[in-house]
Amino acid sequence: MIRAIIFRLHLTVAAAAGVVILMLAATGVILSLEETVTGFAERRYRVAAPAGAERLPPEEIAAAAGLTATSLSYRSDPHAPVRVHEGQARYARVNPYTGQVLATGPGGLERFFEGAHDWHRWFNVSGGSVRRARAVTGVVNVAFLFLLLTGPILWIPRPVTRRSLANVLLFRPGARGARRNLNWHQVVGIWSVLPLAVIAATGVTASYPAVGDRVYPMVGNVVSAGAWPAGSVSQGVGIEGAAISEDPARALDPDLSAVFATAEAWAPEWRTLILNLPRSSDSEVRVEVQAGRAGQPQRTGFLTLDATTGAARAWTSFADDTPARRAQQFLRYAHTGEYWGLGGQWLAGLFSLAAALMVWTGLSLAVRRLRRFVRRRRAPPTSGTA
Repeated sequence: MIRAIIFRLHLTVAAAAGVVILMLAATGVILSLEETVTGFAERRYRVAAPAGAERLPPEEIAAAAGLTATSLSYRSDPHAPVRVHEGQARYARVNPYTGQVLATGPGGLERFFEGAHDWHRWFNVSGGSVRRARAVTGVVNVAFLFLLLTGPILWIPRPVTRRSLANVLLFRPGARGARRNLNWHQVVGIWSVLPLAVIAATGVTASYPAVGDRVYPMVGNVVSAGAWPAGSVSQGVGIEGAAISEDPARALDPDLSAVFATAEAWAPEWRTLILNLPRSSDSEVRVEVQAGRAGQPQRTGFLTLDATTGAARAWTSFADDTPARRAQQFLRYAHTGEYWGLGGQWLAGLFSLAAALMVWTGLSLAVRRLRRFVRRRRAPPTSGTA
């Protein structure tokens, strides 16, 4: 009786939310490939790095882009172009040795992935509809979590024998039609249930800030604070023992070359440096230092420097955040797998593909069940014989 009730609830929730879950899973697969695909596309813009050549000063690179530059994004790869950003909407790829503009963006590939992001988060709506759309995706994540929790109850065979367990743990190559779909649905579900439960649960915290506010303090106590990189401005010593500038005087003549040199020396293992260009009234420059890939906040820090001398004034990293803030960032990037690097992102994509297959086979089984029900209702009643 209880199993029958759970089955009906499982079927009802799946029928109501299945199409949206399928969309979220499909866009999740696409987004898991974003860094890999754009990385391959970026290779066409690789530049020659002559032996002993040095990059042009940041001011010259910014001027060469022909934009109202707000930030410069450097890669540690000497063959990578520098991205000169104008806000968040536009950028130019600039050869850091010659100042040649290689291309401007965003291009079609980046707009495609941006659209996939928007569909995954809020159905690609805009304006005041975004909040309502995010609430819907949150409900769907809750529904998916319910399906993942009730699914194993229905998949456990009765009675439990070696053969019955093999039917739900292993693929059956010879199965066809509904039996194949049921086998795939059960096998993929059993092996994917725990990772998919994590993905769904972290999606709920992102969709509902009120839920996140209750979860973050608890999760923050178990998230490692990390210890990257070594060195602390608060100790009163900067790069290579140089005294830290504490003069808050306004910057009249920024020296971005000195700022960049200090940032490079601060974290020799850096992968990406994002230099935020100061305004004329700013006395400080902020540089984002990434030692890992995008989505790894535990390997990211922010260095504040004197705009005129390039001396370090302050350093903040993942370890300096509150436990709640660390938990928020951890759950955000655990949802996509990015927290664990490219491998984690690919695994998240693989399990998203598994979710898509589960939804597809589940809906197929539901449609077959509906057709049988309709046929029975339409079948003429059998008349008794004398």
